[in-house]
Amino acid sequence: MNNDVQILKDIEKAVELCEKNYTRTEIFKLLSIDSETNPDKDMEKQICILKITDIQSPQEAEVLIHHLTGHHGLIREACANKINEFFMSDKFINFFQNKKAYDTLLKAVNDINPNICRLITEILSKIEDKTYFLTQLYERFDFVFDELEKLKRSNWYTKKLFNLYWCLEALKELAPPYDENLKKVIEKCLLIKEYTIREKTAMLLSSLDGEIDFIKKARLELSQDTNYYVLRYAKNWQ
Repeated sequence: MNNDVQILKDIEKAVELCEKNYTRTEIFKLLSIDSETNPDKDMEKQICILKITDIQSPQEAEVLIHHLTGHHGLIREACANKINEFFMSDKFINFFQNKKAYDTLLKAVNDINPNICRLITEILSKIEDKTYFLTQLYERFDFVFDELEKLKRSNWYTKKLFNLYWCLEALKELAPPYDENLKKVIEKCLLIKEYTIREKTAMLLSSLDGEIDFIKKARLELSQDTNYYVLRYAKNWQ
């Protein structure tokens, strides 16, 4: 019963905050409050982030990016939604075209919340400095592969597979050129038995040049797979 009462109180508070009119100054002043020492502000922060309608300076963009990682899930998801929205606008996207923002976006690709992962990966094609982002992403792949090797018999293994899944989604969105880094990622993914990774590997292979010998061999291997989700890509390679 106590939980039910608290839920009702939280709903009432959320409704009250949603109906409240904030000035721009009030919103960014609230977002400057340290969340770690003031967790009671998390719900209000989430709602204020969703109320932001535009970005007017690099500093405002940095505040938003700052809340994409290392904060309560409600805040992170609200930020991911807003950043996704602003990336779709030519008017605001340039505020996020810098290495500090890219580094944070890469961290968000491996959030524990799949909604955040999806919202961020689908904007990666709009990044200007893809060379920088790809370099950082391939380093992330190396880290995830190393962790998978260490955690083969651990309950954390599945979590790292989740990270690998979204790294593959990110890689596909970036439309990478074929090189040794990409080849290494595909080679390692072909050795993983879980169908979700094979499916995403097939997805990636579908976006690459089918005349490259290595790509041909990798496609041939996956075309003999028995999983429907893998074969739905393989059928287009005939």
